[in-house]
Amino acid sequence: MRTRKVGKRHTLLIYRRTMDRLWVVTLALGLLLALVWGWMWFSDTPILNARYEIWMLVGSIIAILVAGFALFGRYAAYVQPRKDHLRVVTPFLRLKISYRRIRGVHPASFQQLFPPREASWAQESFLEPLYGKTAVVVDLTAYPMSPKMLKIFLAPQMFSPQSKGLVFLVPDWMDFSTELDTFRSTWKPAPSNRSSTQRRTR
Repeated sequence: MRTRKVGKRHTLLIYRRTMDRLWVVTLALGLLLALVWGWMWFSDTPILNARYEIWMLVGSIIAILVAGFALFGRYAAYVQPRKDHLRVVTPFLRLKISYRRIRGVHPASFQQLFPPREASWAQESFLEPLYGKTAVVVDLTAYPMSPKMLKIFLAPQMFSPQSKGLVFLVPDWMDFSTELDTFRSTWKPAPSNRSSTQRRTR
């Protein structure tokens, strides 16, 4: 039986939640600005000064484009086990985590990792639909790049508060965890240069 080289793409729910809220708000804003612009263009009794007409139109177009990006980008962020690494993809980052860096993988309650009592009102409102879910925590020996850089591109709730590692909240945590364990168990690290040299000298 041949081993698969690529696993499934498991959607990152924290990003889907972000995009779900973003596209609704920006679409409403874009339509509102378009309505105001249309009123100013066709009405004899403009709401605002005529010099603002072009900015209303530009703002409307930008907001609608952002809404379209968010709507179709809800599933663009994912985590995917591959032959020799774990791939994490977001709209602005592609990250490869070698299996050599992974110390362990275990499930954890998202609500216990990020208790509601420690969150602000806005954070609690945003995370409330996710609190009843189980996340997969991937403990690392080291991050693949500077944590400061990672925090620019990854949501705060993707960093484990209990260890050095990343938190993945996906639709089916058992499927993702099982698949990741399977790829890790079949992965064979490349021999070190030192070992290769010793074998050649024997």
